[in-house]
Amino acid sequence: MSEGIPTQSPRVRETDRVRQADRVAARVVGGKAVVVVVDRGKLHTLNATGTFAWERCDGRTVGELADALAEAWGIDRTQALSDVRRFVEELAAAGALLVEATGEGSDG
Repeated sequence: MSEGIPTQSPRVRETDRVRQADRVAARVVGGKAVVVVVDRGKLHTLNATGTFAWERCDGRTVGELADALAEAWGIDRTQALSDVRRFVEELAAAGALLVEATGEGSDG
């Protein structure tokens, strides 16, 4: 869902809440989100599904993002959850997303 971002964060849980970091500038151009982490000066370009998820990183849980992705794109929820977890892990490692562990629920 994103291009050129290494995964370095620990695995996120389905109940974790995700929101866009404060020091991020983002704009959707041609159906793709362009995200700049201000403090790191790094540009990230998201594909259509990444952009869909990015626009919903407003405090929703990873599970809620997966549900929305599965419904909107007509994919299996298990695949959607895997994709969302990878997306969140990558962008959290890049400093673009903040993940709040809720301490409830399962690891999925």
